[in-house]
Amino acid sequence: MPALKINRYLAAGGDFQPIMEKARELEALSRLLDGFLPPELAPLARVANFKEGKLVIHAANGPAAAKLKLLSESLGVFITKQRSQVNSVSVRVQPGGDRVADAAPQKQALISQAALKELGALYIRLPDSPFRKSLKLMLERRGVLPG
Repeated sequence: MPALKINRYLAAGGDFQPIMEKARELEALSRLLDGFLPPELAPLARVANFKEGKLVIHAANGPAAAKLKLLSESLGVFITKQRSQVNSVSVRVQPGGDRVADAAPQKQALISQAALKELGALYIRLPDSPFRKSLKLMLERRGVLPG
């Protein structure tokens, strides 16, 4: 007997029908979310649930959650116009369950030895300030100043 595809089995009805409907609804909302968010923010957010007009979004980290909260009202209006009535948007930080692995790796600046030497000289000339402290930390990490 040939094996049935899982989609046929799940779509056949019965006990799985409500689960499949919910999964399709969340998938459609995920596509809307991806289309609404800026490309750098989209991989850091995912739809977690939608129930009784309340959309729950998981953010990969605190800064992403803050940006999502700023966009939550306009996101609710956007989704209401496109598909479902959204009464509220809730954002929660959920590390580890994100799509960040697909995002571009963080860039690291390359600084030449000559530039590091100039920055070291600048550090010596600067008066005590928050900038001087930050510059010192950077130069210590690069091995220009002793730690």
